[in-house]
Amino acid sequence: MYQPGDYEQNRAQLRARLAAAGIPFFLLLGAAGLAFGLRWPQAVAMALTVAACSLAVFCYCLFISPVIAYGKHIDHALHGRTRDAAGVFVRMEENAVAREGLDYYAMTLNVGDKGLEEDDRLFYYDANLPRPAWQAGQRLVITSYDNRVTAWRADE
Repeated sequence: MYQPGDYEQNRAQLRARLAAAGIPFFLLLGAAGLAFGLRWPQAVAMALTVAACSLAVFCYCLFISPVIAYGKHIDHALHGRTRDAAGVFVRMEENAVAREGLDYYAMTLNVGDKGLEEDDRLFYYDANLPRPAWQAGQRLVITSYDNRVTAWRADE
């Protein structure tokens, strides 16, 4: 599911977004410093500083932190401690849920021999990837870190 190139693409996207957000931030912050240094009215320097800080918070929350969170997810998927769980696929939710800043589809895998509900395990499948065409009752081996799916294969 994940390749080392995915992590490199994520890092490149993060660098591009940091540059796109950083340039206007530093321009506004420089203008605020210039206004302070040239002794312009205090309200001008204050307004430029508030604008720079507001831009920084806005860009971080909306554009940068999701890329950082997804990069951590890919890094854990590629290099983290994983485990395998074999079982019968029960269902995957239609709507994505947000966990730790990322969107996932909740899915249930029954790992017991008798199909009891107490043997159901909850996993999260990355909503940025195409949904697999699993059928209820299909046997799968899920590789995961924590409860996030990093790889899967059909169990024969």
